Amino acid sequence: MMRPVRYYITVSALIVTLFGCRPTGDDLISYGQNDNQAYGEVHKSHAATFKALWMAMNENYCIWDYESAHGVDWDEVYADYLPLFEALDDSTRRKPVTVNELKALYAHFLDSLHDGHLGIQISSSVSPETLSFQPGVARVKRERGGEYAVTGKYLTNPSRYTATDTEFHIEQLDSANGPAVAMQYVMEQCDTIILRSEAFLAELEPLRNTDAVEATYQLVAEMKRQTESIRFMPAPNASCVPLYNSLCTQYRNTGQLIGMTLKPVSTSVYQDMMRYLYTARFEGNILYLRLGAFGLTNHLSPSAQPANPPSDYAVYRHLVDSVWHRWFDSIKRYHDEGTLGGVIIDVRNNNGGYVNDYQYVLGALLPSGGVSPCKMRMKNGVGRYDFAPVVSFTLPTYPNAHAVIADEPIVVLSNVRSISMAEQTAWGVKTLPNGTLIGTRTFGALSAFNTDPAYYSQTYSGAFGEKGVTPVYGYVPKYVAMYDVQGDGELQILEGIGITPDIEVPFDLPLYLSTGRDNQLEAALRYIKKR
Repeated sequence: MMRPVRYYITVSALIVTLFGCRPTGDDLISYGQNDNQAYGEVHKSHAATFKALWMAMNENYCIWDYESAHGVDWDEVYADYLPLFEALDDSTRRKPVTVNELKALYAHFLDSLHDGHLGIQISSSVSPETLSFQPGVARVKRERGGEYAVTGKYLTNPSRYTATDTEFHIEQLDSANGPAVAMQYVMEQCDTIILRSEAFLAELEPLRNTDAVEATYQLVAEMKRQTESIRFMPAPNASCVPLYNSLCTQYRNTGQLIGMTLKPVSTSVYQDMMRYLYTARFEGNILYLRLGAFGLTNHLSPSAQPANPPSDYAVYRHLVDSVWHRWFDSIKRYHDEGTLGGVIIDVRNNNGGYVNDYQYVLGALLPSGGVSPCKMRMKNGVGRYDFAPVVSFTLPTYPNAHAVIADEPIVVLSNVRSISMAEQTAWGVKTLPNGTLIGTRTFGALSAFNTDPAYYSQTYSGAFGEKGVTPVYGYVPKYVAMYDVQGDGELQILEGIGITPDIEVPFDLPLYLSTGRDNQLEAALRYIKKR
């Protein structure tokens, strides 16, 4: 039956009405980089900002199939939220848009997404300030807030178990702490500045009969006074480091008068991503390693070393190297002797870091040549479901001769603040016949990312916009990790879920606060001793 012409006109109009307001035909626009066509309209309105963010996510976010399985309809999100952002542009509003109002709307808009690494920054001129969002953190706080709060209140130092009258005593202990090294350096430098300033001022005292000499005297005296305020803080803490660095900048030339080159603390030490590194040998030759983040590669790999490292960095690098070797060499020694009781790798409160670090931690116990504990997938175009084939995700293992721990038990300790590479380590131990994960479920940020814009055209993911340049910026997973959880070949994405331990042991905060004992660590030690 022939349709009247008005039918086609009506249907066409309906299509325009339904889909015309959603950006669908601009795939040639690069939301992945600083493209003026993509972000040029953002400064004009809240609605334009929302549209740019929605489209950038549409093209670059690479787990839309996973989100769809969890009930997220991205087109429906657009239809629901565009009117809300357009309402913010209404010139008849009685009150101006507030920061809290914007934050709440964007947070609600992003709230249903599962990727644990996802981070969004909005710095449009229509926003009173830069807005930052981490939906993964919001999800964990919402779903596991009690545990998340508890884990932020402790940092077990194995030295608690050094007393020989305890059940789990330590026979040796070593540690490296970047901020502590930086503070020690600051204190030593301040002492030198004060002593040399005092000597200089004593020599200048008899000559204070001209304006020029007096001005020099007062300059050095003021430098000494400020240095003393840092050196003798009522409660010395890490805040002394930026104060000292500022002092070095302000009195760079004055330092020459007292025969010193004022050297600030290198950020590689003060802001070192590892934060802390502990190793210990518990009774029964159980070797323990705890690290605050994965940043060993910068300290252990010769190719990663600066040609002329600052003195404080060189000291810290040497310390990290010695602590790691204390653990690694001890494992080989007791393994060769046949007396190794087991190994514990503690990634609780570890916020992740370098993939290459795998070779120095769990990979230091496995055969050389790499290991593929999971699969990965990348995007392969700007289409929402443009995915490259699923391939093995190979993580590096230690390449040089070393002990392979195939029989002795290996335990990884995890909690809700075990993130990213900490989670890859947690999963890796679960795949080993002699491996066990103990503690609580990890954070749920398992996919890897690379925010270098130079690599965008290879994967159409990793980041969109340009941080600090475009009004909308986001970092999104580049490699989506996929796991055979049930051992049946069926791959699963675990973003927003995390890795479930083999033996669940919630942390006992009251016990820790009253005695200093760590029930999760003790559970790992008991498990190994019963093997």
